[in-house]
Amino acid sequence: MKKVVLALVLGLTLALAGGSVQGAAGSLGTAAAEAAVKKEESGKSQEKLVAVSTEKVEMVKAGKSVSNSQNTNTVKKEENKKEEDKKKDEKSSDSKNDKKDSSKSEKKAEPKLSDYTITAFETEKVMYASSAVNVRSGPSTDFGRVGSLARGQAITATGQADTGWYEVVYGEAKAFVSGKYLQDEKPAEPAPQPQEAQGQQAVTGVQNVSGVILVGDSRFVQMQANVGENSCVWIAESGKGYKWFNENAVARIDGCVGKGSKILINLGVNDPGNLNNYLELVNAKAAEWVAKGAKVYYASVNPVWENPYVTEEQVEYFNSQMQAGLSGDIAWIDSHSYLNTIGYKLVDGLHYNAETYQNLYAYYMSCL
Repeated sequence: MKKVVLALVLGLTLALAGGSVQGAAGSLGTAAAEAAVKKEESGKSQEKLVAVSTEKVEMVKAGKSVSNSQNTNTVKKEENKKEEDKKKDEKSSDSKNDKKDSSKSEKKAEPKLSDYTITAFETEKVMYASSAVNVRSGPSTDFGRVGSLARGQAITATGQADTGWYEVVYGEAKAFVSGKYLQDEKPAEPAPQPQEAQGQQAVTGVQNVSGVILVGDSRFVQMQANVGENSCVWIAESGKGYKWFNENAVARIDGCVGKGSKILINLGVNDPGNLNNYLELVNAKAAEWVAKGAKVYYASVNPVWENPYVTEEQVEYFNSQMQAGLSGDIAWIDSHSYLNTIGYKLVDGLHYNAETYQNLYAYYMSCL
């Protein structure tokens, strides 16, 4: 009996001990599992922190301010905003470019032939160029140049526009030539030189005018060399035009202009196509110079003859438009008409002889 009791007690003890061990093992297993879960969660948190920190570092590199509360959503919002702004800028730029292109096309547009009345001749007739002249696509200088005629060159006229221009056969197409430069008879050969200045109608004696600033091209360079000693300020260079006037001459005028100055400008023979640029710049600067107490004059482009680079047609058109477009701050000097009245002598189709330069200089001084 005792043996049985002892056996039961021993079995119960071992059972209880085994349960404790299993319980302890279970507790240890549970703790280990919880620790693993915590470790995994901690790892994920650290990964998130690393990701956010990396994004913050990139934002700092890009020059953005970063607060502790910023996250990836903030970064995405900023990136989306940048993309939207970029699209707006591109759209705005495209709109501006479209406007510029439209403006350019408007400026380049020529008038229409349908705006003019052209009367056809019953019989075509042969006419001759009285001097070198441009041939254009329409009956005015607003149309593009398609070619030119030399002095004495024959051309077939088929009609005349209400502007006085002749419709002519030029190559295989119809074109137009100013009526001022076509005539029925072939001009005499060789081309006659303009009458040499005689001096009896010219201004005699040179007035002593102080404060004169003369601005021009090679014609003024040669004039300076032929008029002797004088007190004028000469701002002149050969072969120059609007670009030089804008980038060089204007600053030199600004440097010496003052109360009592008399500025006389004679430019355009080298680049009559810059007519509108001359008008805009001269009108703007004249207002400044007049405010400083100066007087401003613009002298017409003077005659050319048989010149391969510029025709009398271009010279006369330039002069008429300049005179009409100058502001009230600028006085016009019609030296072109003056030379045609007293006579002049060209040595190369563009430059004059000494006597012509002297007469022209005396005339300028008398106008100031």
